[in-house]
Amino acid sequence: MTLILTRVDYLSVGVTARGTTKLLPTDSKQTQKFVVGDYDGIVHIYGMKKNELQLIFKSLPGPKINGLILGGAVDMIRDKIFICHSNTVKGFSKKGKLFLDFDTSLLDDITAIYVLGPDLAACSRDVYHRYRDCKDADSYLVGERLLDVVLLPAEGLAVYTVLACSDCAVRVLYGTKSPTIIRLPSVPSILKLFREDNVLSRNHVLMGTLDGKVGLLILETNKTVRVTWLLNDSSSEITALDTYVLQDTLDFIVGRQNGIVEVFAFPTDEEATPTLRFRYNCGESVSSLNGGVVGAIGFSEILVTTYSGRIFGLSTKPPGLMEAMQNQASISKLEQEIEQLQLKLTEERDTSNYVAENLVPLVLSVNYRMALNKADTSYSLSVELDTAIDNVLIQSDAPIELLDVESNNAVASLSICDPNEGNYVLATYRCQINTKMLEMRIRTIEGQSGTLQVYVTSDVQPKCCRKIIIPIYALSLHTRLHEEETPIGGPFNELKLNGNYSVAEMHAWLSLVLPEAPERPFLQEGEATLTYTSCFIGTNLKCIYKKGSATFLSENISTIIILRDVLTKEATKRKMKLDVFCEVSEASLTRVLEIILPRIKTAHDLTEKTMILDALEYWELKENPKKNLGTEYQEIVKNELNIRAQMINNKDILQRLNAVVIDLYVDWQRAKGSHRITNRVASGKLDSALKSMDLREILQIFLDRDIPCDIENLPSASRDQS
Repeated sequence: MTLILTRVDYLSVGVTARGTTKLLPTDSKQTQKFVVGDYDGIVHIYGMKKNELQLIFKSLPGPKINGLILGGAVDMIRDKIFICHSNTVKGFSKKGKLFLDFDTSLLDDITAIYVLGPDLAACSRDVYHRYRDCKDADSYLVGERLLDVVLLPAEGLAVYTVLACSDCAVRVLYGTKSPTIIRLPSVPSILKLFREDNVLSRNHVLMGTLDGKVGLLILETNKTVRVTWLLNDSSSEITALDTYVLQDTLDFIVGRQNGIVEVFAFPTDEEATPTLRFRYNCGESVSSLNGGVVGAIGFSEILVTTYSGRIFGLSTKPPGLMEAMQNQASISKLEQEIEQLQLKLTEERDTSNYVAENLVPLVLSVNYRMALNKADTSYSLSVELDTAIDNVLIQSDAPIELLDVESNNAVASLSICDPNEGNYVLATYRCQINTKMLEMRIRTIEGQSGTLQVYVTSDVQPKCCRKIIIPIYALSLHTRLHEEETPIGGPFNELKLNGNYSVAEMHAWLSLVLPEAPERPFLQEGEATLTYTSCFIGTNLKCIYKKGSATFLSENISTIIILRDVLTKEATKRKMKLDVFCEVSEASLTRVLEIILPRIKTAHDLTEKTMILDALEYWELKENPKKNLGTEYQEIVKNELNIRAQMINNKDILQRLNAVVIDLYVDWQRAKGSHRITNRVASGKLDSALKSMDLREILQIFLDRDIPCDIENLPSASRDQS
């Protein structure tokens, strides 16, 4: 890392949404002013005068500001300020004068806006709408949650619209034509126009994803779209992006959900790997960042805003030079501010025991995210406050497992729970002082749905608590596929449900079972289709439904049974009669077991090697393996670091895979209408076969009949028998 940046703290405002801080353009002889909008509904404009940060404009409080963008004519200076709250867009001049108050009439709150000349793009849930001169121009119902939007100039007065969608896709619209859809490996969370020499590109857009990747979206001259990946490693979610010349070369700057700010040299060759030049952890999620000149003329910096409203710079100005330029007036002002803060702290301590029952309680602003890590099939849950977290209480009415997180320094305490009372997990995390963000890892069990309730308390006076409710899906380890990714059909089990229900009703029921379901069903000739894959097992699920009829196909009979149980339960709640038909395929058993058994063998070998290493360590035989051990054990000792690392990343993997086979046996018996057995009985029947890891022996137990030793006579996994 060749870049040295020094932190300069500027001020704090209220809680901020993503992208709600922007640097106003200026010439190279002046520092740049910046504008920020917060959850208090206040628009602030600040600028440097006489080496001091001064407030230039501050609006009255109002509804929380969800978005802020700078606008102006195409290829001209963009110094008009546009904010959105609820379904309203307001415009301010760079001096704070209100010149626009536009009610878009959208039904839901605006979540993302963009302004290009006379065009205003507004996204609300899954609806995109564009206005020209505050009049309807075009709209598009995506059917997927929209996360961000960018407008690019086209021929004449036309524009291209780039939409970041929650179904792992970027959609490019041109007028009323069908969109161009670019499928991505993860959900795009943010879009930002590429800029060089402070000139915004007309066809290059930076893009960040939920799993930490960064790409460059390029609109070609022939109107095709392609993506070049700049960062392709999975990491924390991208929350802010920019490009700027900080020192000597063009950099792209990355802000993340976990508080990391990174600077990479922009690669000149598409095949080249970006060089990391700087990394800094600010301890709370980054909501905005902008490259520019704020604190002093001639010194570039990154202006960073955090979720809680802290605004600071990462400046190229050397720290010694900063200190030398501080005049006596500035030092005196700082001393006065310190005295005021000390007096305020003393007053709060004196009144800490006073309880004012009639006062309006404080409302905590909570920023949380729960995302599936496909690599280890666990969920990452991050909780963030705009003030220090005191405690986090977790309660679940479904069985879950709390896993260790290396970066989590909170003290965890587990309580004894009675599942008969609806409590499977009750845990408390007691945070260290000044902790504003806490990350937890959770592992769910497929087939066990419920609700995860998170209570977050703050150490402010009086004590405050905020409740978060997160659904646990019955098929929580399934991730959604799309038309281009639909797998080739195999030996499927089939479930059919017929009844007097609408497409929307069935879609709502599926949204209770499956994660990542779209906002509304996408119909083709009155029929909707959803395809999922299990990130743990690798089996697939296809849902085809229309008014009064639904068909579900999967190689895994457990998936079918889980769906049948949940959907029939929802129909019973509404006193709706369903005709249920379930057709099973013996070949599907072979297919699923052929996927699982090699993984069981690998996990078994890994467990055995770990036990051997533990035994060798106990008997102190690892110091000179060539003298004391055979070739096989020497190889194990040689690869100890790799074996230990794999075991840490795959803790309890053998038990989890065995549990899948046991569940498969129980569900197979249920699907065939046989006598229902418990998991304990199934485990006893399968114990010997699972230890031998013999496919034929396991199939004999499943099918309750002798199977020839010839593997070719096993139920065929390559033939669809559904």
